[in-house]
Amino acid sequence: MDLHVRLCGRWGLSPQDIEAAPEHQATVVYTRFVLDCGAAGDLLDLHVALAPCVIGYAEIGRHLAPDGIDALGNHPYREWIAEYAGDAYRTVAAHARRHLNDLAARAMTEQHFDELAALFGKASRLEGDFWQMGLDAER
Repeated sequence: MDLHVRLCGRWGLSPQDIEAAPEHQATVVYTRFVLDCGAAGDLLDLHVALAPCVIGYAEIGRHLAPDGIDALGNHPYREWIAEYAGDAYRTVAAHARRHLNDLAARAMTEQHFDELAALFGKASRLEGDFWQMGLDAER
């Protein structure tokens, strides 16, 4: 979160500005979905709902910097990309995948797999909507 606050500061937004900004509908829908999965389901449900975000950011970082961070030159989002393409965050994502696999090994049934696949699909679409929100703001 510190990274995001620092980047916003470069664009003239203070932490108070960030806190005062209204929450966009895409953010509300996605975060409430994740919270609902955790409250209504089990720990595996919660981690499946979080996976598109936690693991997805590492994948996005990797795809945005396929030739390494130095190849990005003075890209305005270089620091953000470096964070999520870097070794430290890739380790976070790898741990999240292992933890998800461990939870699945203990708690997943064949019936639950279908439910989890649907949950992951919905979470992925909501994560996509979250990214789309930023793209729409640029237009």
